[in-house]
Amino acid sequence: MASRPIGAPGPGPGVPGVGGAGPGANPQGAPPPTIGGIGAGPGGAATASGTRKPNLSALQEIEENYNKRLDLDISQLLESFGDIIKVASINYNETSISKDKYKLAQESYQIQGRATNIVSSAESLLAMVTELKQTLLLNDTTTLAQIAATRQQELASRKTAVKQRVVGLKEEVDRTIWELEKACYESLS
Repeated sequence: MASRPIGAPGPGPGVPGVGGAGPGANPQGAPPPTIGGIGAGPGGAATASGTRKPNLSALQEIEENYNKRLDLDISQLLESFGDIIKVASINYNETSISKDKYKLAQESYQIQGRATNIVSSAESLLAMVTELKQTLLLNDTTTLAQIAATRQQELASRKTAVKQRVVGLKEEVDRTIWELEKACYESLS
């Protein structure tokens, strides 16, 4: 990982004088990858009509994009942490250990900028986790089919239990009506 001087402009937009990507930014300005959608890009996993055509190279490209985003965010996190430590360190080689207000304000601004980069990198990582979870949930047809089958079995067993209960109640009502009719006719005769 190449180190740059504190305050030097970074690889992308962000806090002025601090560098780094802003919130939600992707490496090289690439749009977030999609799996199986029309937005899969050139050679993607779908055609304009929406029918799916699995394409291994498109999936590899998507995986590569995720890996690049992950590497960029992690390197930005590490770099920002390192820069905060460099700025916050005390230089004992100077003749005067005290720092003037201008120097303290400058260091404070740099630390705040690096902290902003850390937060945006963490948000980007969380967004990536969310995207991966959604992709897993939406494209995992085996699990979805198992969930649907389990739900159907559960509903079928509940339906059977309700039908048995209704039949039992019907028989009980029939028996009670027969007893009432019998008692009514016996009192009349």
